Amino acid sequence: MAEVLEKQFTPKKLMQRQDELVTLARHALQSSDADQTEVRIVTSDSALTRFANSEIHQNTYEREATVTITARLGQREGRVTTNVLTPEAISQTVQRAIAAARISQPNPDLADLPTGPFDYPFRVDYHEATAACTPEERADLVIKGFEASEDEEFSASGILRTGQLNCVVANNQGVEAAVNTTSARYQVVWGGPNSSGKSEVQVRNIKDIDIEEQSTKAYAIAKKSQNPRNDIEAGRYTVVLGANCISTMLGFLARLGFSGRRYNDGASFMCGRIGQPVTGNQITITDDPLDERTLGMPFDNAGMPRQRIVLIESGVARAVVHDANTAKKAGTVSTGHDSGMRFPLTSNLVLNPGIEETADLIAGVERGIFVSNFHYTNVVDPMAAVITGMTRDGTFMIEDGKLTSGLTNFRFTQNVLEALGNVTGMASEMSYQPAFWGAGALVPESMRVDNFNFSGKTDF
Repeated sequence: MAEVLEKQFTPKKLMQRQDELVTLARHALQSSDADQTEVRIVTSDSALTRFANSEIHQNTYEREATVTITARLGQREGRVTTNVLTPEAISQTVQRAIAAARISQPNPDLADLPTGPFDYPFRVDYHEATAACTPEERADLVIKGFEASEDEEFSASGILRTGQLNCVVANNQGVEAAVNTTSARYQVVWGGPNSSGKSEVQVRNIKDIDIEEQSTKAYAIAKKSQNPRNDIEAGRYTVVLGANCISTMLGFLARLGFSGRRYNDGASFMCGRIGQPVTGNQITITDDPLDERTLGMPFDNAGMPRQRIVLIESGVARAVVHDANTAKKAGTVSTGHDSGMRFPLTSNLVLNPGIEETADLIAGVERGIFVSNFHYTNVVDPMAAVITGMTRDGTFMIEDGKLTSGLTNFRFTQNVLEALGNVTGMASEMSYQPAFWGAGALVPESMRVDNFNFSGKTDF
């Protein structure tokens, strides 16, 4: 459901209180006579200011609410969703879920719902400044970003999004979990006649976003990469990759290898390699909701507490993540990674940093390429973790340890594990990157990789 709000309406006042959602969840459980019942309630407010050509052209506000009831009769399961948050509607949804369970086929792989209560990791996820941010406040921030350039050939486009989310998960096995979070995301792309530069940041507290700094960073990339060279052929190069590129590679590892569903099905690059080296020894990847710089939830869709899981340690494959169903099949226990999508997913990935600065990584390259961002990346070979995509928003030639000129973009086709095996340095500064596969990733600001494969090039 979506609402267009007048200026005088405050999102905070319209958001349903968390204690009311908990009461509704308890009512759902009391309304059920199924063997096992689970209720998940999610409400969210999301406000967006969109801009293009260095002008604000759109403000939107959206409110959503979803109640998902899962009912089980033995090994039969029914799941029904509604967006009506009244006791009567929820009672009806419970009965519909039970009716769906009665006619479903038994699932021998279905694991029991988790048995609580649990203690959840404590973290401050809610910030009033973000939740109550008005269109006028967002506009003032966006306009400050426009001041990064006085060159009429360059213009800014992007978004500033703010919002809050309430989530309650409960079952009749003693689980009851609730969290209220906020999020602010700023993305800006400065574009000129033949170049562009991008910067993106996502945080809990909008006060932590330095709009002017982010916009200036994107503009500087666009300015420096204008009039790009097109005389550099595709091939294998030493590269310095920006945080977006690193986060993208981790995202594909999450999808292709770290899920217990793929591992159980023999479709993960981790199969048969637990305890063996899969990357270079500089690489340690964890899924860590306890790191306050990540933006994930303290519990999963089933109400299981999230925990720090070491996936790759000093280059050695250590573990995959599980929900209750994949854990049952693997003969282990859930790691708190129920995604609600029938397969477990990581959502708080962290790649341990290095000890260098980005300038030092570049200085160590005699002849190579700096890549700011990856774009339109897809899978080529899932078992080998080979992906392909384009460079975008700032590709540079590195000569004698310096960025010397902008380059037209390349297509890359690269084995991610191989790339992580060829890492020769990582930045010490960390950057949280929003990602397409989930909550995002906390990664080094940059990474130097030898023998990176560019399989083609473009004229732009």
